[in-house]
Parts: sequence; C-alpha cells; structure tokens
Amino acid sequence: MKKHPNEPLARHCWNKLGGPAECLVDVETEEELHRVLSESHAQQTPVSVLGLGSNLLVSDEGVPGTVIRLKGAFTEFSFEGHVLRAGAGADLRKIVSESVRRGMDGFWQLAGFPATIGGAIAMNAGGRWGEISDTLLHCAGFHLDGTPFQQTAEECQFAYREARLPGIVAQATFSLQQGDPDELRLQFKSVMREKGAAQPLGASNPSSGCAFRNPMTGGTRRSAGQLIDEAGGKGMAVGGASISMDHANFIVTTPDATSKDVETLMKQIQHLVAAHHKVDLHPEVVQWPSPKNH
Repeated sequence: MKKHPNEPLARHCWNKLGGPAECLVDVETEEELHRVLSESHAQQTPVSVLGLGSNLLVSDEGVPGTVIRLKGAFTEFSFEGHVLRAGAGADLRKIVSESVRRGMDGFWQLAGFPATIGGAIAMNAGGRWGEISDTLLHCAGFHLDGTPFQQTAEECQFAYREARLPGIVAQATFSLQQGDPDELRLQFKSVMREKGAAQPLGASNPSSGCAFRNPMTGGTRRSAGQLIDEAGGKGMAVGGASISMDHANFIVTTPDATSKDVETLMKQIQHLVAAHHKVDLHPEVVQWPSPKNH
C-alpha cells in the first residue's frame, strides 16, 4: 500500500481547496482495504474515502485520520450480457461512455457526473434523466471495523441524494437493458450539450459542482440554482469564492480562494434564500470534517 502522510488534498479536489490529509492511503485490493479498516478501527483512527474529489469541500485545516483512495482492482469494470460489475473506484464517466458504445441502456442518464461508482452510490447520483439507484442490483463492501457486508438496492433505502450504507462500498452490480447504440449516443450527447451550456465546467472554473440540494417546497422539488438566482444571489462573493454567473448553484473559486471563503459564502446564500423564499437550503457538497464536528 502506498501511504502519503500530510498529503495536500487541494491537489485531489476539483475546487483546488483544502488542507492536508493526516495520511492518504492507496489501496488496490479488498485484502488491503480490510487491513486498513481493521487497523484504523483498532487504533480508533477516523477513516474517510476519497473518490474523484468533485463534490468535496475540505477544511483549510485538513482532515484527521486515514483517507483512503480505491485504486487497482477497485477501478476495474466489466459487462457480462446485461450485467455490469464495477469496483467502487471505477470512473463513472468511463462506464457511461462504454455502456453507450455497447448499446446498453441505463447509464447514459448519468452522463456528465464526475464520480467514482462508490461515490455515486453513496450520493445516489442522478438528475432528471435518472439515478444510479435505478439500475443497481446489489453492492458489497466493508463496515468500518473491517467486517464485510452485502446489500441489495432495496436495502440501501435510496432517496434524493442519499443512501443508507453500513460502511464503505467495494464493488457493485447493475442490471442494464439492450438499447440502440445510435439512439443512446444521441441521448448522451444531448445531456452533455445541455450541461455544458448551463454549468460552469472546465479547469478555468474550479468548483465542487452543485453546492446545495434542490429543496422540496409545497410538495414540489425546486431548483436551488433558480431560488438563489431569484433571490439576487448571482454576483455574491467572499474572498476568492463567488456564485457562478452561469449557474447560481455553483460556487467557483480563484487561486487565492480558501475553503473558509466557500463555507462563509454558502452560509450567506442560505440566509439570503431563507429570507427571500422562506426556504432552507441544505448542502449537497460533502464537507470534511463534517460541519457538526468542525
């Protein structure tokens, strides 16, 4: 296992922010993952899992304990008929592209999501075209003490942007449907075109993706970006963090930004929307350490 003490997590997060991990560990097999979790549990060391870092805001002070990256065998995936098997560290974008190429329907709906399979399951990644829970059959992994678990999609109790998982997912199995490759390619390109036109993408616009979950108001799920826009949020800034002029639910950063800038701006946005719409916004971006402990 490769261990990286005091590894700056800003190098691994899309927003280019965050302090160091006390120890970043790359694990390549389930045996290694079991060992790291067992040792961490015995030593009462906190454990976190780092995916692609696209939906993550790390504190400027960094993260205590062990931060795990799933590499090696965890990044592999395969198609067997209509069944997709994938390691939790596999890149969702690669799987989406390969499923479209093979004419397998069920994953083009997740086009444009920069995530690992494990991260996508934990957040029930998706949008108006569909969610990853739509095709999941079951997943397997380890409790934080190193003991294994298996769970069906139903047992995951998926909801909007959340799943009930007892530990760290190591692998997952999905059921796809046969489709027309040309039609799937058109749908994939349509989704990517729509996202590209509406969202601040690319290296010149570092962000953590959507800052807030779309809230339920009056029995209807509203767009957080629209609520922020209507409240006059576009143009708000704290330090090097500002609300994107392309999409009000994205907070973009400059090279001199800090995580504290983003945290402060998020709180200001919550107050603004609560005052203007009487609606509470809840973060979609994952914060390390968790705000209740930080």
